[in-house]
Amino acid sequence: MISLKLCSLQLCATTALSDLMQNLFITTIKNRENNWLDTCLLLTLSASIISFMSIKGGINTCYFITLALSLFYIKQTSSCLYRSQSLESLTPIIIALSLPIFAVFIGQMGRQEWLLRAYDAPSRMFLSIPILFLFTYKQINFSSILGLITPLALFVTLAAALIHPHGSSLWPNRYTTSFVDPNSLGTYSVVLTGFCLTHLDLVNKKSRLYSLYLSGGFIAGLWLIMGSSTRISWLSLLFIFIMWYFFNRKKLSLKLSLCLLSGLTLAFIGAFFTFPPFNQRILSIFHEIISWLDHSNLDTSAGLRLSIWKISWQLFIHNPVFGYGDAGYDLFLNKPWFSNTASEAAKDMIACCGAHNELIANLLQSGIAGGISTVVLFIFPMLFFKSKLNHSDQDISKAAQMGVLFMGTLLICSSTLEVFHLKYLSTFSGWIIAGLSAQMTPPHPP
Repeated sequence: MISLKLCSLQLCATTALSDLMQNLFITTIKNRENNWLDTCLLLTLSASIISFMSIKGGINTCYFITLALSLFYIKQTSSCLYRSQSLESLTPIIIALSLPIFAVFIGQMGRQEWLLRAYDAPSRMFLSIPILFLFTYKQINFSSILGLITPLALFVTLAAALIHPHGSSLWPNRYTTSFVDPNSLGTYSVVLTGFCLTHLDLVNKKSRLYSLYLSGGFIAGLWLIMGSSTRISWLSLLFIFIMWYFFNRKKLSLKLSLCLLSGLTLAFIGAFFTFPPFNQRILSIFHEIISWLDHSNLDTSAGLRLSIWKISWQLFIHNPVFGYGDAGYDLFLNKPWFSNTASEAAKDMIACCGAHNELIANLLQSGIAGGISTVVLFIFPMLFFKSKLNHSDQDISKAAQMGVLFMGTLLICSSTLEVFHLKYLSTFSGWIIAGLSAQMTPPHPP
């Protein structure tokens, strides 16, 4: 009797799981051919987002599985792209994803210095192109997948940050995971939080349970952002709120808008007066900049960045065409013309940790080509997403909003951080750009 009940429960669970996967297929993969491969693709996409900042190597493993699937479908995707307008529409995205690896190649060719390690992060962007083609062919509703999985990813990441011991000598009292530093954690938590906020509809609540799920993810994201104590992520969070209001301004009444503005203001004031790390980090910005300007203390967090940017500009002027590679400028830091530029701490910091700015870092690494590739990588996708914001298809419009939030957040954070310099960051960024761009591209012949 018990075994019969267990078999009945197992059958019910299997049926429910089957129905759930079928519903996911219907809403997220329009061009369904092979259920096993489609299941593998869907699970891989979900796992990549969940493991992004919580499981070391998780997103890289998922990335190569998806790349293998894109090569399996290469014949079908090529035929689809050839017969449709997709390739022409995706040209700006293809250029943006291709330029970083070519910039590294041009710089190394000019310097006659060959280092395969320098291609790690740029190659992830470049290899996102066949994945872009696969997503276009399969007609994947990538924004819906992000809406379903992102809150869960934030819950898992928050758990990983809380479990991981804090108070290390490098980042005392700041949230990290086993492999993610607090700056990257804060930056990409803003991205994931923005994805949750994009799907959160305060006016037309289609599902209260789903809205509660998104709200929980949003709160977990705020917790991570505050715990990381990354000041530039706090600024980019303000950008997220402003853009969300801009996207939804026609649906919000004046009363609800005033309530939201009042709530946001009270939340800021409350955090400022009740959360000492927030208060201290905000006020320290002004003190650190002033102390750098009057030379009373050059070695604060902001002061070191300002000194590094000053060093970087002199290095770029000295060799603007092909750059220095990953660390080829170390020998120049002891030259006489650097003696009055910055302190020894700033020189040590740029030697070990880079330029702390995405554009400057690529100018130093690959010269002018590196700078051009960085600008294009930000601007081309941003313009592509912006052009689809008012699309009549709500799914495409939603994907465009998420794309603008994604690129805008990374653009802001790139002013004080290198947002694409690590493999897992470049992999995630290439994946998001490919997925959202593919959703906004017509896959069939006109």
